[in-house]
Parts: sequence; structure tokens; C-alpha cells
Amino acid sequence: MAEKDKKEDVKEAKPAAGGNNKLLLVVIVLLVLVLAAVGGLGAYVFLSNKSAAGADAGHAAAEHAPEKKEKKEGPPVFEKLEPFVVNLSGGSSMLQIELQAELYDEAAKNNMKAYLPKIRSALILLLSAKTEEELQSADGKIKLKAQIKKIINESMDAGEEEPVENVLFTSFIIQLQ
Repeated sequence: MAEKDKKEDVKEAKPAAGGNNKLLLVVIVLLVLVLAAVGGLGAYVFLSNKSAAGADAGHAAAEHAPEKKEKKEGPPVFEKLEPFVVNLSGGSSMLQIELQAELYDEAAKNNMKAYLPKIRSALILLLSAKTEEELQSADGKIKLKAQIKKIINESMDAGEEEPVENVLFTSFIIQLQ
């Protein structure tokens, strides 16, 4: 009789073990879903706090990653520079050029006025180093515009910020001597 009871216990244990496997599987799936939800919530909270902390940090965030200024409303701000007349490299021709800088805002225009002697000096050095051949083509003029913009921004100690958005030629004459 004891053997019979053991066999019945074994028979009962087998179906119960199958039920436990299904229950264990359900618990594991639920546990994975709960962990995924908690992880998603944690990521959301972390990223929300990070952006809020970045807004609170203000200057510290600006030092590490400069923000682009939003496009201003209204007409563009221009500052006309006095004409430049320089001997081109090679000595056989002269360049007479007039240009205007398109600036981000009035504050940038006022700042540029403060740096004009430094800007003019740097531009004279740049222009006098050019050759007639470099400046004859449209590509040469476009390259020169980019170089002038870079020099003006650097002369104004602007760092990553670029107060000069564009440079426009209003007169461009190469004169052979």
C-alpha cells in the first residue's frame, strides 16, 4: 500500500510540475514587462531632468555647446566698411574693393565698430596676399568672401558665435598697372 501511495503522489506531482512551469513562465514575462516599463520611466525622468538642468545651468551649458541664435525678425543689419585699395601679390595689379557685412543684430554692429581697426588690418593682409589669378574667377571671389567673414568674426573675438552672417561685395575692381 505504501508503494501505491508513492505512485499516486508521483502522478499528482507531474501535473503540478507542468502547472508550475506555466506559472513560472507567466511570472518571468510579467517581470520582464515590469522591468522594461521601469527602465523606460527611468530614461524619461533622466532625460527630462537633464534638459531641465541644462536650462537651469545657463552659462555652463553655453560654454560647452553654443546654441544657435534664432533668426531675427525684420530687415537685415548691414555695416559698410570703408573701401580697400591694395597691391595684389606679384606687384602687377591693384585691387579696389568695397564690402558690407551682414550682421546678426544691432549689438553685433556696435561690436564690429569697436573692432574696425583690427578688422581692417587683418583684411589688408589677406587682400594683399591674393593674386590677380585667384580673384578673377567667381569661385575665387566666393572663397574670398568666406575668408573675409572668418577673419572679421575672429577679429571680433567672437569664438564659436558668428555675428557676421555674410559678406557682400558692393564694388570689386582689379586694375592692371
